[in-house]
Amino acid sequence: MRLHDDNASFRFNQVGLKKFLGDLECEIMELVWKLSSSNPTVTVREVYDALRKKREIAYTTVMTTMVRLSEKGLLKIVDKAGLANCYVPESDRETFIRNSVEHVLDIFFSEFPDECSEFVAGMMSRKRPKKSTRRR
Repeated sequence: MRLHDDNASFRFNQVGLKKFLGDLECEIMELVWKLSSSNPTVTVREVYDALRKKREIAYTTVMTTMVRLSEKGLLKIVDKAGLANCYVPESDRETFIRNSVEHVLDIFFSEFPDECSEFVAGMMSRKRPKKSTRRR
């Protein structure tokens, strides 16, 4: 999800990262994060080969999706290996999640400030730490 994209959508009915990304985008980003932990860069071929182990998919579909992820600011083209682009994720998985959650919460707090404040106050009152029963 390009965090400040007017066309970005938050999908309440999805689970995990699919709330922020399309199904294939999510699958590709998960693979890129996993593959980049052992390699500094990843290629479309590497992602395609990993996806093909799970299901049938066209190389061009993976290539197009990775180009779009690059356009959205989730992947960055850093080099070429022959004719193939080498990609790195713009941020690690945890940073992406934190930024996405922050963005969604900013929207909710700006559009529904009273309701959000009430919700947070309610959460804080339920999560108060128990008083210590330790003797002094």
